[in-house]
Amino acid sequence: MTKYPDPVMYPTYATGNGGALAAEYRTYKLPDDTRLGDFVVSICAARSAMPELLNPAGNLTAAKQLASGSWVSCVMWRYDGEWGLRNGDSVRWRIPGGGDSTVANYVYRSADALHIPITPFHEIREYKDTYEVPLNSPAGNTSLFVVLTEAKNLTNIRFPEGVISRKKIDGAFGEHQILFHAGDTPGSGSEAFGKVLFDTTVPAAAVITIKIPGADDGKPVWILGDPAASVLGTTTYLQ
Repeated sequence: MTKYPDPVMYPTYATGNGGALAAEYRTYKLPDDTRLGDFVVSICAARSAMPELLNPAGNLTAAKQLASGSWVSCVMWRYDGEWGLRNGDSVRWRIPGGGDSTVANYVYRSADALHIPITPFHEIREYKDTYEVPLNSPAGNTSLFVVLTEAKNLTNIRFPEGVISRKKIDGAFGEHQILFHAGDTPGSGSEAFGKVLFDTTVPAAAVITIKIPGADDGKPVWILGDPAASVLGTTTYLQ
């Protein structure tokens, strides 16, 4: 490669990984098929303290404390090889005092990594004592929805039609843990797609929307399943 691939309107999901653990330091290797120029989203949630990003250093990190008392932190960057990570291909977080935490890495291809949003969090909505949560509105380009749940007997989650389930972080049944459930979709509308369903009532849940930046030519795009954009008119062209 002589240059990074040109960004596209809707960056595509490439790969992801993650896991739940009780520890002060969380080191998680990027997936083996991560390529140069890929767009990486790393997100960490912890129950006791705000997660601190140790590696890669020098990136803008967003953090928010939820109503449940837990913290969630997120960072986005373009993968430029091992030299950008001080510990091989591993992302490293620190949770002061340790405790229950979950880390996940989501990798996208052909994103516009030169225009990374100032904050990774486009929108966060929180809920308590519920078995379903409404999905946030799409953020434009590719929207990554991360549903964070705090429960001890949740075994399954279902995204609404139009959202592709990408990665579920499994925990130990019977233990009160923080878990991630991710899905994404291309979209530019102003209305939500539907509700995310759980197979049990969870004490606390948060729906986090992260915008994966893509190329934008300023022209409207008709998207199947988007109630705001999928309206055919006299000036609509299908390609």
